[in-house]
Amino acid sequence: MFLLFIVAILWVVGPSVGSDRSFNALHFGSSTSDYVLFSPDMTPFQEALSACMWIKRIYTGSSSPIVLNYYYHSSSSNELRITANGQHTHLLDDGGLDSYRSRFTSPAGKWFNLCLTWSISSATSSLYLDGDLVGTDSTTSRNLYTGGGMCLGRLHPSYSSSSSYVFGGELFNLNLFSEVLSASEIKKAAQEGLCSRSLQHLESRVLKWEYIVSQSKSGSVVETDTGCVAYLEMKQNLTALLNETTVRLENELDVVTKSLNKSEHAQNSTQKELQKTEDLLESCSESLTETKSTLSAARKFENVSRWDILLTEPYFNRVFTEELYEQLTSSWTILEKYVGVNMTEKIVDHFRLHHDGLECDAFEQLSPAMLKQFIGVELTEGIVDHFLDHLAETACNRTTES
Repeated sequence: MFLLFIVAILWVVGPSVGSDRSFNALHFGSSTSDYVLFSPDMTPFQEALSACMWIKRIYTGSSSPIVLNYYYHSSSSNELRITANGQHTHLLDDGGLDSYRSRFTSPAGKWFNLCLTWSISSATSSLYLDGDLVGTDSTTSRNLYTGGGMCLGRLHPSYSSSSSYVFGGELFNLNLFSEVLSASEIKKAAQEGLCSRSLQHLESRVLKWEYIVSQSKSGSVVETDTGCVAYLEMKQNLTALLNETTVRLENELDVVTKSLNKSEHAQNSTQKELQKTEDLLESCSESLTETKSTLSAARKFENVSRWDILLTEPYFNRVFTEELYEQLTSSWTILEKYVGVNMTEKIVDHFRLHHDGLECDAFEQLSPAMLKQFIGVELTEGIVDHFLDHLAETACNRTTES
């Protein structure tokens, strides 16, 4: 699936990098006739320079494979010489960097990065391989000579035609900068690999690879594809796809987050509703308990008949006398006054408190406490007659006492 994904990306790749020759390498044959010779303006590099490039050794038959040789004719001085194996690499005709040739360990057929820096102010040259500083050398305190010629692939023809100096490999992205690049800049470019473009934007990049690769070529020197075009285009498309995917995922994450927040809000609402329901159920439970208690109390009276009064004091287990008969019938006379009245608990309490004795002996004087028991009771004509009878009975009571 992943391979199909990559193929799909490559299929839609457009010519964003295009046929830019700056992504081509120079492939050199293995004879002294295979070289590039030109005369660049070296004035910007008189006091400082950095020369950085990618090198691949292929031909191993020469002892000092010259990659670059800047030669000053007037004094027969090799101002800048860089080899693929470190042998005879030097600056300002000083061969001090030769001592670091053992650090050139990259095998034939493999690309490696090389940078050489120098400034007159420090009078020091430094050699970097694959981003690492491998050695330095003190140089003479003079400017770089200008007006010379540069040869790629062998020693300058004006100096030597020996086959011991034939390069016979590939060269890519050779650039000369008019300053000493920092160790971090060199390290970054090397770590990013063959197709790195991290140094291309520097204003100090004066002698550029796109100019060099366009120069006239002698013998078997040809431009060859490094694969950087396809790599960079795939990288551009992958970056665009990654950015697009990131935006889409962020949008989807936003939607999911909002949905989760909504669900959380709904859950909170549901929990509140559940709590309300639980409270209502608890209230209903209490009400049911109370109703059950009321029903239980009511069931005690569901089989009560009018004759059950004879089971109470003072009738039960006693001789039913004329006096008891009169007491019982007088109660019905009192009740007659309450026909049409809602028989509430208060009225029953009134009967218990004021009419539970015999004749007028049980009657008390009409008082506010007695009337208070009738709060909320409809005062019918029968109740008023009852009060009048009560007053009469009270008078009866006072007569008896006297």
